[in-house]
Amino acid sequence: MDTTDRLPDDLTELERLLMRGASTIRWVEAAERLVLQVDNLRDWLIKNHFLRLYRSESGSYAATDFAEAFDAACEILRGGSSALEASGLRRSSFSVLGVAANLCGRVQNSLRYSVHEIDDHDAQAVALAVLYAIGHMDATVDVNGNEVDGWGPNSLAYEERLSQP
Repeated sequence: MDTTDRLPDDLTELERLLMRGASTIRWVEAAERLVLQVDNLRDWLIKNHFLRLYRSESGSYAATDFAEAFDAACEILRGGSSALEASGLRRSSFSVLGVAANLCGRVQNSLRYSVHEIDDHDAQAVALAVLYAIGHMDATVDVNGNEVDGWGPNSLAYEERLSQP
């Protein structure tokens, strides 16, 4: 297996190569699809050569080295949030990386540790990835519970609980 540095610029082609590399393992597919949806994370993984193109006898495929990427991001984070930002990775993207690495079984840390910094846009991608990984292929996610003002069922239940003695 030879590695090359040239990944396709076309996201559809990159996704096809990543799905070929994941080889029908749903939770790995979910992790690879997740990093494609978070632009900042995808760009960081490519720039730092954690997302690579491989050539084999059966053809080209792509894969992300989630364990190596997560270890590197954790090392950068030891320098603080400013070091993480200087590396080009946002806090939300770092958290998404933790979720993706967990989904494909490359790191073992709690989901609670990974989700507290995720922003609204990335939260939707994470929720979709989790649903995909457990086999809910037709699931959709609406972070506002289909409410224009943002007061979905979770918000209403939370407010109700806080109002009770």
